[in-house]
Amino acid sequence: MTENSNKPARKLGMTEVVRTVAQAAKGFDSLSVPTYRGSTITFPDYKSFSERGQRPRSSYSYGLAGTPTTRTLQNKLTELEGAEDTFLTPSGLMAVTVVILAVVKTGDVVLLPDNVYPPVRRFAATTLAKLGVGVRYYDPLAFDDAQFDGAAVRLVWIEAPGSTTMEIPDIRNIAGRAAARGALVGCDNSWASPVLCRPLALGADIVVEAVTKYLSGHSDVLLGSISVRNEALARAVHDAVKSLGVGVSPDDCFLALRGIETAAVRLERVGRTALELAKRLGEKSCVAEVLHPALPDSPHHALWQSQFQGASGLFSLVLADEEKARFAERFKSLTVFHLGASWGGTHSVLAPVVLDSERSVNRTYAGRKIIRISAGLESYEDLLCDIETVLA
Repeated sequence: MTENSNKPARKLGMTEVVRTVAQAAKGFDSLSVPTYRGSTITFPDYKSFSERGQRPRSSYSYGLAGTPTTRTLQNKLTELEGAEDTFLTPSGLMAVTVVILAVVKTGDVVLLPDNVYPPVRRFAATTLAKLGVGVRYYDPLAFDDAQFDGAAVRLVWIEAPGSTTMEIPDIRNIAGRAAARGALVGCDNSWASPVLCRPLALGADIVVEAVTKYLSGHSDVLLGSISVRNEALARAVHDAVKSLGVGVSPDDCFLALRGIETAAVRLERVGRTALELAKRLGEKSCVAEVLHPALPDSPHHALWQSQFQGASGLFSLVLADEEKARFAERFKSLTVFHLGASWGGTHSVLAPVVLDSERSVNRTYAGRKIIRISAGLESYEDLLCDIETVLA
């Protein structure tokens, strides 16, 4: 028996509790992207710590500025969009607002399409107004050089297709006219995703995706992306993201990366289902118009064919005139569709819409009863039966 055999074992201190023993990952070659969580990044010496602010934006300095997981998603989207670089935001809306804040200053004018996502109108009327940034709304189907008259236009925004009413703008035409006037062009590409459309190849300078929608694809992530054409825009957006303290969850990025792997398959399926529904529902007597650019008789069909490689699962029905009370009654019998404001997931969703203040230039659909349909992965037959009860 040794001299110290009767002494109790040393009590573990706080240091041992806090310290983690590193485990090498060599040999664990998983097909899944690792999820790196962390706020604090450590440095090996004083010099590297003191110069962390001078590092290139692709390096690591603090968790808010990115982790290997978030950078993997950025790189993936940069590749898909054909971009110089990509930045992530906590939502699609924030991607739009960060772009605008990154490129405009007091006295500049932003051109917004009349069919822009309604929360962007709210941002324009509040934040941009306070900053002294002017806003003009234009008809996306009648864009010409007159839009620039008497204004210091810095940015032309495009939504392709337009929110709810599904107009297809001529991206090439708008981009060409804007470039001739020294203005930038940004495009919200959430309906198509880079799987079906690449706006940068059509002349846009910036493309935004609501990664929440088709790219993630499972209605469980809030995320946006900003992809830019050149390094000058990358620096401008990076400065805005850094100054505003914009950061995203690596767990959400992991889910988005997983969703992207099946995005092409899901889009092909929901696109086919939605087009079949659009054709069939257009025969109903209570449907005045079907808003879907892939329909051969759509006034936007030719432009859609020239700029897109397919259609997603989102389209709209314009109902014949009816009372508001009757419109509200239609949605009580749903069994497969869900009522909801978002779209792009595996579940089919309906959104009853009545446009009013959301349109200021073209009032064609103002006051009309519209049903926006997001086709999911359920069977076509079940979806048709369910929506037919709504339209009965």
